[in-house]
Amino acid sequence: MKNPPYDLGASSDQFIALFLVLICLFVILVFRNWYNLFKKRSLRKENRRLTEQLKAHQRDISNFNIQVKKTKAIEERLKFSQAAITQLDNELRAYKEKFYSTLSQKEKEIEEQKDIINHQKIAYERYVNFKNVETNNTRLGAHFIKNVISQIYIDLDTAENNPKSFFGIYYSFKNTENKIPPLIALKHIFKLLDYNVHAINKEHISLDEEWRHIEMFMELIQYLKPNTDIKLETQISIEQKRLLKIKPTLFFPFVENALKHGSLNNENSFIRIVLKENEDKQLIYCLVNSAEQRGAGDSKVTPTANFGLNALQQLLNAYYPNSKLEHKILPNNQYQSELTLNLN
Repeated sequence: MKNPPYDLGASSDQFIALFLVLICLFVILVFRNWYNLFKKRSLRKENRRLTEQLKAHQRDISNFNIQVKKTKAIEERLKFSQAAITQLDNELRAYKEKFYSTLSQKEKEIEEQKDIINHQKIAYERYVNFKNVETNNTRLGAHFIKNVISQIYIDLDTAENNPKSFFGIYYSFKNTENKIPPLIALKHIFKLLDYNVHAINKEHISLDEEWRHIEMFMELIQYLKPNTDIKLETQISIEQKRLLKIKPTLFFPFVENALKHGSLNNENSFIRIVLKENEDKQLIYCLVNSAEQRGAGDSKVTPTANFGLNALQQLLNAYYPNSKLEHKILPNNQYQSELTLNLN
């Protein structure tokens, strides 16, 4: 069997077609490779850009973290500072409270010291005043002393210049009724002066000693005023008079007042002194004396006549609270001074 003849034209067409196919495939392959290369380049650029952005973001994040850490550190320092400020505020508040409390306490102490100083000043002034009152109360009137010494001088001079003798004994016809001898009077005045001088430095004295000096005082008045009828009466026992204590010369102003302002030169002049105790165990000292004649309805006592008794009232206010001093004019030209002494 014979083979068919080979068709060269057909083969050439196939070859061309195959070649074209190959060319197309090559072109497609080249295009694909080129596209892939272009795409890769584009992706690489984008990748680099994104990488740069990522690095930039990472740097930003790192910087942000650093800032956050710094912020946290600042916050911590701020918290510490705030705590320190709060503590300082508390300490300052506590110091202010302590300062103002101390200041207030010091102001109170200063006020208390001022009050104490003021009280001490008042007390000192009162003490000086009381001492002045005591000094005024304990004095014997200079006029009274002058009169006593003058009378003693007159009596001694009379006895010396007009003596009478009987068997070598000198005497005079001078009336000595109701008089004590001048030397005894002089001795009494010395004792009374000594009592007054030492009374300023004594706080208390027995009632008995005060009464004995009042008796001396009255004897001297009797010596000066022989027409005066003087009587002293005491209803206090001797033991009580020794035990009871009073301020020295407490009763002297009554006698001085009677001597100065009483009418003791008349025939009917008198002084009556009574010392007793009332139901409340209070000491009563009462002196009644004849007084100058006054007009009808005149029952007031002049301030000068009451000076010594007013000083005595100040003394009573200071040392004998709740005591009472009364002085008044009685009918028939009589004057009464009465002391109710609360010894408790």
